[in-house]
Amino acid sequence: MKKIIFVGALVFSSTFAFTQSKCEDLKDHDKKEEKVKEMRDRMAKELNLTEDQIKKINLIEDKYKSRENELRKKSEELRQQIHQLKEDKKSEINKVFTEEQRQKLKKIKEDMHNKKHLHKQGKKFHS
Repeated sequence: MKKIIFVGALVFSSTFAFTQSKCEDLKDHDKKEEKVKEMRDRMAKELNLTEDQIKKINLIEDKYKSRENELRKKSEELRQQIHQLKEDKKSEINKVFTEEQRQKLKKIKEDMHNKKHLHKQGKKFHS
């Protein structure tokens, strides 16, 4: 019985971690873009780059940017496939459980969610 609960909790937590990391990736990407621009401007100023040098660097940046975007797109597609695999696995595992076990697992997930939510609120008050 403990193994079943553990497996269920593991499936739940892995799905939650995937979703949370995706949201953080979007925020981090915007911050990185801003920092890259600041660094580029600073580099141009400190190195006394000419307009021609800046244009060449921008062309190089654009060339690699498109390749990076292609890889990000592939990465996103892979993430979606992984997400679907996890959902399929979760569904199959759920079919192994009895209705009583599914209800217990649901309660455990709710308790974990509430506990985590309360823990996050506690951090906000202590900050």
